[in-house]
Amino acid sequence: MSMYRCYTWTYQLEAPPFGPLMDVLNAFFAAYPKGDYTCELRETYKLEFRRGRWKRLLGIGPQVPAALVRGDFSQWPLIVRVLARPSPERNLIFARYELYLPRSIKELVPELQSSVDLHIRAELADLAAYLRECMNLDKPPEVTAA
Repeated sequence: MSMYRCYTWTYQLEAPPFGPLMDVLNAFFAAYPKGDYTCELRETYKLEFRRGRWKRLLGIGPQVPAALVRGDFSQWPLIVRVLARPSPERNLIFARYELYLPRSIKELVPELQSSVDLHIRAELADLAAYLRECMNLDKPPEVTAA
């Protein structure tokens, strides 16, 4: 995939200890109505999801980014990597969004990069609200850029 340009955004949330945290994170992305994520990797403290328009290289090879659908961010070719770092006092949750551009698009202009950030922050605000509900917290965890 190195032949394709990638832009990344990384954020973190902090939450209290919670046993089924990875199940909750997996459930959020797997059922997120604005994303249609597919879980590509699940390890003890790591999750990786693919979303958007991808196609097989030459019909049989690895998946590569297919399109940036104007006005429909949910179809943009993203990989989201979620890492949890648990401790007895807190869980640090990192979410790294990687946007891969199709070959036909050489770069993402700064205005679109800012727009992507807004879309991701809205999605992570939904995740924070979901964590608040599942973990019975008084307020949702704060989303910050990492």
